[in-house]
This record gives sequence, C-alpha cells and structure tokens, in this order.
Amino acid sequence: MQDAQSHTDDFHLVQECLEGKTSALAHLQKAYREPLLAFLQGSGAPPPLAGEIVAELWSDCVASQNGTGPKLARYNGMCALSTFLNTITLNALVSRQRRGQRWSNVVIAGDPAGPDGDGADLVANPTDPAEVPLLQLMREAIEAAFLACPAEDFVLLQLTHTDGLHVVELAKMFGCGIATISRNVERAGREIAEATMQYVKASDPWLELKWEDFIALCGTASPACFGVE
Repeated sequence: MQDAQSHTDDFHLVQECLEGKTSALAHLQKAYREPLLAFLQGSGAPPPLAGEIVAELWSDCVASQNGTGPKLARYNGMCALSTFLNTITLNALVSRQRRGQRWSNVVIAGDPAGPDGDGADLVANPTDPAEVPLLQLMREAIEAAFLACPAEDFVLLQLTHTDGLHVVELAKMFGCGIATISRNVERAGREIAEATMQYVKASDPWLELKWEDFIALCGTASPACFGVE
C-alpha cells in the first residue's frame, strides 16, 4: 500500500498554505502557475480561459467556497501536488466548457434567458455530485471500454494488473507460449486505452487528453477531491 504521505514536501507546503503562511502561498503560485497554464492549454483550453481558471484556483485552494472547505484541505500527499492541481483545474475546465455549450444550445433554441428568465438554470452547483464532470467522464469512459472488451481480454487484464500474475503463470493458464501471452496482454491494454480515449473524445471533442494524463488523473480524482462524499 502506498504511503499516505509519499510526497512529503508537497504535503508540508500545502499545510503551510492552509495555515496562511505568505511565503508558502507565494511559492505555490510561482511553482505551479505556468505548469497549470500549459497543462490546461494542452488539454484544449483557450489561453484566456486557462488564465481565468488558474487565477481563481489560488483563492479556492485556501478559502471555503459555496459551503465546501478549501480545496487544498483535501490533499493528503498520496499523489504529486501537480497532479492534484491538474485534476482540480481540468474539472473546472470541463465544467465551464460544458456550461458554455449548454448556454449556446439555449441561445440557438431562442431562449437565452433560460426558463427562469435569468439563466439561473445554467449556474452549476459545485456541491452537487452531478457537477463533477471530470470524475463522471473518467468513470463512464472506463466502464464503456471494459464493456466493449472481449471477456477473455478482460480476464487477462484482471489477472495481470489486479492479481499480479506473471506471464509464465498466464501462459500456462491460457495454454499458449510466453511470447503469445505477452503480446495479448499488450494488445488488450492498448485496446482498452484506445477505447477509453475514443469515449472521451466523443463526449467532449474539444478535450485534448493523453492516455498518460488520464492514468495520472485517475490516481487522484476521487469524489473527495471534488468535495463530494
């Protein structure tokens, strides 16, 4: 099991930020602003929107918003702080892009004010579990990929990655050579990755997300990360 505070320096920095230490807050912004901007823009965010999301992040990190605690209070050191911040900002990006699309659809339909007359129905409630689009998108993409996966491939991947069986053991179980089972494991994993990313692209065509980024985000994108119990 991974140490709950394997990223000790990151964890200590976060604690100092939550305590209001000015130098820690300054270091947080200096160290992570440019990488976050680059990550968001690389994920499909227009530069002005990326800048707006990152600018709002700093206050959300250390102050309660809409009845939820500071975002940094959810960081426990189990992943790199950069990955944690990427997850938060990418979730904000997906939320805004989808909200903008819904607004566009309402305008096209001829009702720019919304049913309440002020567009209030388009304002997301950040404490609503339905408004954690990144978490939902990743879960749905993985589920869709495995549902489309042949049963034998699913078992093979389960035995390899969950049960930790080696290729020698798998080759005996599946009645084939080691080279064959190695190729099958590699192919099955590649097809799962492709199916997962195809689902993501079909859901949000504007989103540019690499498989490596997806895997990293899965390591930290728990409901608690978004303030959902």
